[in-house]
Amino acid sequence: MISNHLSMVEALRPASNELAAAVEQYLAAGGKIEVAEPIGYKPKPITYSNQMPPAPKPFVRRRVQAASLPVAPLDVRNEKRAEKAEMVRALAPNHTQAEVSGITGMTPRTLRDLAKDFGFSFKRSAHGGHYGDKWKAETVVRDAKYAERIRAFKELGISRRRICGMLAISHRTLDRILEDHDIDYPKARQGKTSCAA
Repeated sequence: MISNHLSMVEALRPASNELAAAVEQYLAAGGKIEVAEPIGYKPKPITYSNQMPPAPKPFVRRRVQAASLPVAPLDVRNEKRAEKAEMVRALAPNHTQAEVSGITGMTPRTLRDLAKDFGFSFKRSAHGGHYGDKWKAETVVRDAKYAERIRAFKELGISRRRICGMLAISHRTLDRILEDHDIDYPKARQGKTSCAA
């Protein structure tokens, strides 16, 4: 095999010849070249294996345990609830439930539970709630107008079912208006589309 560095070898050949001549001259003069003993290092033999390297261990995220919140004893909770109940009891006779809710910031459900558990009630609302006197008066006026229209529908022979659809009322409301205003409105006969007026 031809060396790629042949020119470098040829360039260093004179120096190599001089070194070889000096060694021969040294040995001819009685010199001796000592060869050092090995220091005992033995390189590790190279081994080849077809076994796959062991699989890496899966990464497991450590869970940090959060400090648990202190649990209030039941006695302390009952005492705080009793204090709230006493405060609400003092307001209940002169205030409605909605007013007490606005003053204390408690929800209506909490106020109802306190009233039920500690045996007190709130002041009734002046307007009587959804079904108060105002609602009743408006209902009487509305029913009177409906009664006039129902009498007109009766003359035209319109069925009860169509009347409920035209007035947007339920059958129960229609029965109540008929009873309150003494209107005899017969039901439609079987197989007929109009009432037997």
